[in-house]
Amino acid sequence: MLKMMIGFFKDFWKYKDQVKKQDKWIKKYIVQKNYALNQSWMMSTNLEIWLSEMEATFGKRYCPCFEPSGDAELDKKMMCPCEFIEDEIKEYGTCHCALFGSADLDKAGWKTSSKRLMSEYRVPLNIKDGVLDTRGMALDPRRNLPIPDAMHQLKSTLNSYSGDSLKMVVAHEQEANNLEKIASFRGYGFAKALKEDVYEVTLEFRKK
Repeated sequence: MLKMMIGFFKDFWKYKDQVKKQDKWIKKYIVQKNYALNQSWMMSTNLEIWLSEMEATFGKRYCPCFEPSGDAELDKKMMCPCEFIEDEIKEYGTCHCALFGSADLDKAGWKTSSKRLMSEYRVPLNIKDGVLDTRGMALDPRRNLPIPDAMHQLKSTLNSYSGDSLKMVVAHEQEANNLEKIASFRGYGFAKALKEDVYEVTLEFRKK
């Protein structure tokens, strides 16, 4: 928990200017659509940080809950605010990320949606001897993408991982390509290899 808190404030400082820009359009958007913003400052700010990081890493303001799919049509739909927001607010009271919610959602409703989100991403990871196998996760019914995807599994692993390198097994080339962009942005060493029907990615955490 302490490492996560330190990471949050380091990222907040790193992206403080971008977070201000995210916050500006978000507040205009909720007024326009008659939505509400997540009542937790830390939750909403963390999502604004992730939006900023997605934009910096992939060049577009993709939804912070899902890495790019490689499908141009789907990726366009996943630009925040995504095209699934209205249906998800009807179902959950909030969008998938719990950034936006219905204007009349009470505190208990926000809490329930945040718990739903956390339960999706805080799942046991298949990591053994420095190898993280990202396959086999449940698929989001609207996007048909894994939850958590390889990108989020990497983030979760790094919250407690202390090794100098990490191998990751991913099912699709797009996931390997996304990890390469993340590695480039963060200054990690990177290699990938196709082995039978999967991709094996190696991340080196020493600065290149």
